[in-house]
Amino acid sequence: MIYNLQIAKSNIRRISGATKLDKREVLREVQIEPEHLKEKNNWYRIGNTIEYFKRRNDCRIVGELLSKEVFRLFSKSTADYEPVLFGKSARLGLLSPNIQRPDYTYYDVSTLHKLFPEMARRYGSYTLKNLLDTVKNRKIPECQTLIEDIITVYVLDWFTHQLDRNPKNLLFECSQDGTLSMASLIDSESSFSVNKDGNIDTDSSVLWTPAIPYEDPQFSLDEDSTADFDDNIMCLLMEYPDIVIPVLKQLTDTNFDSIISQYRKSMASKVYLADGGVDYLRSFVNAKQEISYKMMKTL
Repeated sequence: MIYNLQIAKSNIRRISGATKLDKREVLREVQIEPEHLKEKNNWYRIGNTIEYFKRRNDCRIVGELLSKEVFRLFSKSTADYEPVLFGKSARLGLLSPNIQRPDYTYYDVSTLHKLFPEMARRYGSYTLKNLLDTVKNRKIPECQTLIEDIITVYVLDWFTHQLDRNPKNLLFECSQDGTLSMASLIDSESSFSVNKDGNIDTDSSVLWTPAIPYEDPQFSLDEDSTADFDDNIMCLLMEYPDIVIPVLKQLTDTNFDSIISQYRKSMASKVYLADGGVDYLRSFVNAKQEISYKMMKTL
């Protein structure tokens, strides 16, 4: 079954008077590689704020907003996405202020080699294990907190079935004293069975294929669709049970109904799903909770 996005335009804020930044202005205001900017070039000045607009008119909006709610249950900061109607043509999309803070230097997994030369540099070679081992071996300030944050986000990505936490959108910020920490999370829209066409697809694969595998860079080519549990999350659980189990337990014990019910049609709805889509999201989360419980029982 396919569910598409329903829109209540009268409840959505309209944005006018935004000034688009050119390449030179963006690079002065935002730490982003010029090549990456070619893909992420929708930066605007709105009043005194630098904001990014993602044009979206499908269920990727639900994936992004619902993921944000899950992350915030675990005190994980995300970009402050808001559905808006943008510009004279009233394009629907997500608007968010720039997540970067002054006096910090920003890296993603693909550029961490600038700090740690042993980190992978080539797509297809990144793994979570290599990232965690590097943080441990370097003994950077507050490294245990960083390790716990990375692992928590990975588990939450599994729970939300996030398929696009690629090396460019797992971000870190480095303070002037050298403390490395996770930056606010971005681009979590490919989650909760949102397919490539931007619809919620109840026939999507139940097997999680993360953009950054835990240990095997070739996992997507070798995945075992008959496995009882997702291999990547199980490997992480086996190596870091003291961090993973509390996250799984909180996920299992949390009632997500109020969060999911926000996407049932109401007078205040901005975007919503048909009732069957909301029921599917509830069953999706319940199934993940059952798997969480079973995985904890394997230890």
